Amino acid sequence: MNETVINTTNISKRYVIGNKNSKPNTLAGEIINFLNTPIRNFKKLRSLTNNKNNTTTIWALKNINVQIKEKEIIGIIGSNGSGKSTLLKILSKITTPTSGEAFIKGKVGSLLEVGTGFHDELTGRENIYLNGTILGMNKKQINNNIDNIINFSGVKEFIDTPVKRYSSGMRVRLAFSVAAYLEPEILIIDEVLAVGDASFQKKCLGKMDDVAKSGRTVLFVSHNMEAIMSLCTRVIWIDKGEIIRDGNPTSVVNEYLETTSTLSNTNINLEKISQRGGDGSIKFTNLKIMNSKMIEKSQFNVGEKLNLLISLKSIEKGLINSNLAIKVIIKNQNNSNVLNFNNESAGKQINLLEGTNNILFTIPKLPLGQGIYSISLEAWANGGKSDTVGNICVFETIPGDFNGLGIPNLDHTLFYANSIWEQE
Repeated sequence: MNETVINTTNISKRYVIGNKNSKPNTLAGEIINFLNTPIRNFKKLRSLTNNKNNTTTIWALKNINVQIKEKEIIGIIGSNGSGKSTLLKILSKITTPTSGEAFIKGKVGSLLEVGTGFHDELTGRENIYLNGTILGMNKKQINNNIDNIINFSGVKEFIDTPVKRYSSGMRVRLAFSVAAYLEPEILIIDEVLAVGDASFQKKCLGKMDDVAKSGRTVLFVSHNMEAIMSLCTRVIWIDKGEIIRDGNPTSVVNEYLETTSTLSNTNINLEKISQRGGDGSIKFTNLKIMNSKMIEKSQFNVGEKLNLLISLKSIEKGLINSNLAIKVIIKNQNNSNVLNFNNESAGKQINLLEGTNNILFTIPKLPLGQGIYSISLEAWANGGKSDTVGNICVFETIPGDFNGLGIPNLDHTLFYANSIWEQE
């Protein structure tokens, strides 16, 4: 029987929201500020326990009770701000809970934020030894793994360069390699892997699987539902600081995706979306989903025409008249990419204009089988990623006449395509 390595009891975490005290700019002000510090701290302590002041605090976690056994691969899912990273920080002993207890048995290796645990002035090689020492390993143990760490990270050429000169991707590569190869009993990985490229992410997922098979425990936070379901043996869904579901990966992920999708919106104001990527030089402002008659709808027959009217604007005036690449990404309910489109691969050049840009994207015959799909958008200017908005809306496909012969396709399949039949 596998032994429990993590056990939390009513863990809660509270953060205080308030204005930072202004700093004095005179010697007399510094002295008065120093003398008033005990009184000010006492008032803050009283405000934390005073229910009348609950508007100045937020609960990132509320009474989290979870048991995790050795060899388990736990996926933790939830929307941004749901409390996932806060839980991982508590389990990594980076922060302490406001109330409750967390029992952790074994050495913990964690990768929560880009560059966490690295000293900027030290080289990559020196940081490997620093992290190994923090994990309780001696120099001989680190020496036995250092070649594997460097080779896996792919930064061998820069391993003796100070990490302050590393890009965010290089930091993530090295940090993951250190966390995985220094053999902690518990490996904790946050969504920080999204910074790496696709090939390195695959290497990381494979390594996490190897770590789990070697008898260690893995906690993995990700918005990649396909990776969660393929890698994890159990999934915990957290929302607004509370555990909503804990169990079988497929059932928990499907329920999570159902609650985050809605078929009601066909005209979406994208300016209100705060969770975005890119450098912000361009901003998507609106999206409409329409049929062949330009009527807004969110349900389409297989083979029907789908139109997207995409609106965006330039934030940086220096990009006016630049080449613009718009990417439309369609994902299934497992959050896996099933269709990817962009104007450049279709041979259509688009130049960024001043003011609002309206771009009409059309799929002449929707080839997707029955199901519910989400739409994500990316904007690129001069080779740089300017804006991304993910899973902003969903649509449904139902049986239809893909071949245009008056016969609806009732057989369930993932994709449809035209075919030619001849008898010789």
